[in-house]
Formats: sequence, C-alpha cells, structure tokens
Amino acid sequence: MNQIAICVGNVVIYWSSILIFLGVATTFALSYSLYVANGGKRAAMWAMLPISVVLGVLLSRIIHWYCHAEQYAGFMGAVTDFASGDYCLPGAFFGVVIAVLIVKALRLTDSAGKMFDCLAPAAPLGVAIIRLSALFNASCRGKIQIHTPDLQRLPLASPVTTANGTVEYRLATFFIEFMVMLVLFLIIKRLYNKRRDWPTKGNAPVHGNVAMLFLAYYGATQVILDSTRYDSSFLPANGFISLVMILGAVSLLGVMIYYTVVSVRANGFMPKQIVLWVLFAAAAGGAGYMEYLVQRYGNMYLPVYAGMSALLLIMCFMVRAMYRSVCLSKDEKKAKEEAEQMNPGLKEEPVAAAV
Repeated sequence: MNQIAICVGNVVIYWSSILIFLGVATTFALSYSLYVANGGKRAAMWAMLPISVVLGVLLSRIIHWYCHAEQYAGFMGAVTDFASGDYCLPGAFFGVVIAVLIVKALRLTDSAGKMFDCLAPAAPLGVAIIRLSALFNASCRGKIQIHTPDLQRLPLASPVTTANGTVEYRLATFFIEFMVMLVLFLIIKRLYNKRRDWPTKGNAPVHGNVAMLFLAYYGATQVILDSTRYDSSFLPANGFISLVMILGAVSLLGVMIYYTVVSVRANGFMPKQIVLWVLFAAAAGGAGYMEYLVQRYGNMYLPVYAGMSALLLIMCFMVRAMYRSVCLSKDEKKAKEEAEQMNPGLKEEPVAAAV
C-alpha cells in the first residue's frame, strides 16, 4: 500500500510518486547539463523531454498490460485509466530512444549519439532514485525469503505482507538495485568523462559508445536483479524467463554484435575477435545454466547468483574489450592530436568525407 505524503481535500500525493518525479527530474537535469556543457543546443533537450515522458509512460503501460492483461479492463482501459495497474520500466527507455530520434529528425541536434551519451550517465542515477519508491509501497517483492533475524533489515531484506496477513522478510530487490545503479552511475560517468570523444579507427563512430556500453552493463544487471523478483513481467507464451531478463540479455548480446561488426570493418578479421566471442558465448551459456539451477533448486540462491554475477561480469568485459579494439591506443590518440594541432584542417576531413 502506498504511503501518503500530502493530502489536501481530494488531492492525494504519495511518497512513491514524489520519488518517481525526482528520478525523472534528476535524469533530465544531469543529461541537460552534460549536453549543453559540451556544445549541444538547449532546444534539443527541452523538445526531447515532453516527447520522452509521454511516450515513456504510454509504452511502459502498454508493456505492463501485455504481460499482466488480467489486471486491466482491456487495452483501452489500460491506456485511459491510470488509477490502477502498474508500469514496466523498459517502456521508459524505448520512449527516450524514440524521442531522441524524433529530435534528430527535426534537426534540433546534429548527433543523436551525443545526446545518447549525455543521457547514459543520468539514466542509472534516475533509476536509482525511482527504485527508492519501493520503500513507500509494496512493489519490492523479492522471491528469496530471509529467515535470519539479524539480516531482516535493509539493505538486504524488506517486509512483505502476504494474502493471509502474515509478514515475510524477502530480498529487497529494488533497494539492492538502488545501490547497484549508484555504482553503475559512477562507472558510466567516469566512462563519459574519459571516452565520450575518444577517437576510433577508420570510420568507426566516435559518439554513442558511452550509451552502448551503458546498455550492455545495465542489461547485465537486469538479468540478475529481475531473476530475484516473484512479480516479474512474463510474456504470455513464456513463464520461464521474464521480459526484463530477455531484454537485458538481448541488449548485452546486441552490443557485442554491434562492436564485432564495427571491429571487423575497422581491423578486418582478427584472432582476438574469435577469442572474445568464445569467452562471451561460454559465459552466456553458464549464466543461462545458473538461471535454470536457481529455478530448479530454490535453496541454491547464494552460490547460483554469485556464479551468475561473475559470468555476466565476464560478458561485460568481453564487450568492453571488443569496443576497445576499435579505439585508437593512447599513443595513437596522442599522435593524432599532435598532427591536428600542426594541421587544423585534418579535423575537418572526416566530416567533409562523410558529407
């Protein structure tokens, strides 16, 4: 049940709603400051904001309706009556992506990649704040029960009232995600500071790489975190792997494929690419087997999730290594910068060639 923060007449505002608003506001404020500080147009971010909010809310609702149709009075009820029901977070990401592409189509920005890179550090910070809303409602439903009294408190466990009125202490999945997202924010922000303009080999894209790596890292975290929930959203034809886990795995795989294609174009075929794929595939198979074990044997949570975390971390390292294969080395970057200082016209050549 949601805890009320403000009640004035017929107007009721819940604490969870306030935190969700703060999460969205923080995401926009940080991405806006990063984008404008690096030469972006203010109009692009202001145009993106309402489009992304409207599309994000609508798509999040539609996805939740599709996975939990029994909670709604049909499709029209889901998209017109927002007093009940819930939302599925991936819809918000889809809304932002579409909004940026619309802004690019309107020519309010010269590079969608730059916008995505500025949004990447802000996204995990916003998700972290939004997940704190679970402290004020009953949406944090981990499937792992915590029986040790000393552990029945945050950050590990939170109380859940069952249908018969008893209280169980279950894994505080959303609070753990809050902490994980803060760590991911620090990683992506550091990556943004160091890599947003890092030169690449050949015609490999310079911008958009921070966003791509965020997509891979975030997807890896969701594979594990959503596996710990007992209220996950499943496709109607699949009750084994949740939609969020599928999207997380697809994101990780998609980024690996993307950088493989870019690497082959920039470097040709190399033994390194094969080695990275063998390790990536082996870790992916191991992670899939771990998910089977955790669903088959409910008392193996700790070793299974520890193993799954290690394997997904290996997959992230393989993605990062594939990305680094298309980047200039520090010496090559320094040599290129010195050459550009001696001959400023070199900076314009790739642009002119692209035009």
